[in-house]
Amino acid sequence: MEGRDEPARSEPAQPLRISSPVLILGGPSPARNELTQRLRSLDVKVLQSASGAEARQLHAEESPSLLVVDARLARRAPALEDAVDDLRSGNDDTAVLAWFDADAPQEDILTLCHPIDDHMVGSIAVEESLRRLHFLTGRLPAQRDGERLIVGDLELNTSVRTVTRAGRDIDLSDTEFRLLRLLMRHARTVLPKSQILQEVWEYEFAGQANIVELYVSYVRKKIEAGMPRMIHTVRGAGYVLRPARPAEATGEASDS
Repeated sequence: MEGRDEPARSEPAQPLRISSPVLILGGPSPARNELTQRLRSLDVKVLQSASGAEARQLHAEESPSLLVVDARLARRAPALEDAVDDLRSGNDDTAVLAWFDADAPQEDILTLCHPIDDHMVGSIAVEESLRRLHFLTGRLPAQRDGERLIVGDLELNTSVRTVTRAGRDIDLSDTEFRLLRLLMRHARTVLPKSQILQEVWEYEFAGQANIVELYVSYVRKKIEAGMPRMIHTVRGAGYVLRPARPAEATGEASDS
C-alpha cells in the first residue's frame, strides 16, 4: 500500500518590521485610509499630508525614513516631484514607495523613484504595500543587518565593534554596545523598556526595568558628552534614538 502524501505545509509568514514613522503624501483615498489603519495596528507612527509644504514641515519635525507617495493623478499633490526631492535632499536614509496609475509613463516612475525605492502601479493592495515597506526598511542605512549602522553623525560598526560620533571614538562595554545597536537598528522608533530588556538582556533582568534606565544613562553620557542629544525619553512609553538637531540641548541638559 502506497503511503499518503502529506499535505503541503505553508511557511509561516515573516513578521512585518517597519521601524520608522511613515509619511504618506497625497490626497485622501480609501487606500491611504486603510494603509494608515494597518500601520497603526502595527504600532507604526503615521503622518499624512496632502501638500508639499505640509510634508516638508512634518518631515522636519518627525524625520520619517519611509515615504508613501500617491502619484496617481486623482490624488497627486501639486509639484510632487519637487516636494519629494526636497524631503530627501542631502539625505540617503529616506526610501519612497510610490503609487502610480496603471497607465503612468515610465519616465514619471524613473523621475520620482531612486534605486533604493519601490513602486506599485494600478490597483493598490494595502497588504502588498505593507510588505514592500517592510523590505524598504531593511534597505535603509540605519536598518541594514550589515557591518555599519549610521544615524546622523553616529556610526556603529558591528564587524569590528567600533562606535564613533562626529569622528570621535567611543568606548562601550558589551552591554552598552548591544543597547546602542538595538536603538540604532530601530532609529526614530520608540522602544518600550520591556522590548529592550528582552532583546539586550534576554530576560536575565526580567522585572528590573531600572537596569534599562541605568544603561541608557551610561550610553547617553558616552555618546552625548558636550553634543546635541540623540537618545530621548518618551515618558510612559520608552526610549527613542534619532539624528541630533543643532538646536537641541547637549548631553548635560535635563533628560527629555
